[in-house]
Amino acid sequence: MSRPSKPASAGSRSPRTSKTRASSTRKVAHGRSAGDARSRILDAAEHLIAENGFDATPTARIAEAAAVPKGLVFHYFPTKTELLTALISERTNADALRDVELEIVPGDVAGTLTRLAARFRESGHSSERMRRIIFRETETHPEVRDCVSGLYREAVKHVRDAVDAALGSAAVPDARREAVAATFAALLIHDANYQPMTGETLDLEEIASVLAAGLED
Repeated sequence: MSRPSKPASAGSRSPRTSKTRASSTRKVAHGRSAGDARSRILDAAEHLIAENGFDATPTARIAEAAAVPKGLVFHYFPTKTELLTALISERTNADALRDVELEIVPGDVAGTLTRLAARFRESGHSSERMRRIIFRETETHPEVRDCVSGLYREAVKHVRDAVDAALGSAAVPDARREAVAATFAALLIHDANYQPMTGETLDLEEIASVLAAGLED
């Protein structure tokens, strides 16, 4: 006489159910492109960290908002701090400035800087949320401060490359070239950060002309 089969307990799972759930997890992780998943993680982090602060935003909440498994967050960003620095490295004004394509006008520093400024303004720089993140987290996280400082140095170097290319072999002291590059880069970033809040726009074309004139003295 055969024994009646025992009903499955509430906590047990059939192999098929487990396989289905595992498949579902893989679909969440891999159903879209890797780049799309990474972008959604950064989007979620930007929104949540801006609203709640870095320390008050758990990684699990970022994963939930991005609709990805928590493990995928750590796949792209091994630590939470690396997620924050990636966000700043890829979505700030300094980052946008260093990536602007240079249009060199030989012998015309003002024209070269004006074109750089125009292209920078056309590019998509950081949002109000990113400004909030940078201003708040820089005060409490040295990694953020170091990241921002590095981006700024790269932005100045990019402007310096434009100045040098426009000047060519002209006999202009290195210190003066560097001063023009640092000043113009700082004003570009300042304008991008504060124009949305104040509604005031710097006359970057006139500023470029003033700085270029200083190189001719």
